[in-house]
Amino acid sequence: MADHTLVLVTGADGMGRLVTERLCAQSVPVRVLIRREDDRAAEVRAWGAEVVTGDLTRPETMAAS
Repeated sequence: MADHTLVLVTGADGMGRLVTERLCAQSVPVRVLIRREDDRAAEVRAWGAEVVTGDLTRPETMAAS
């Protein structure tokens, strides 16, 4: 498989969930930004995605990484 750049997906529900699942199935590196830890976060981790917590509308919650 071709080399892939890390993809950021904002949100682990709705369309973001579908996109994350498909990218992980294709072995594309994925980082998912979620607002809070819950069962959805655990599920996308199980697919192989990296999960980070933060809220784009609240800059103080965004870690520099």
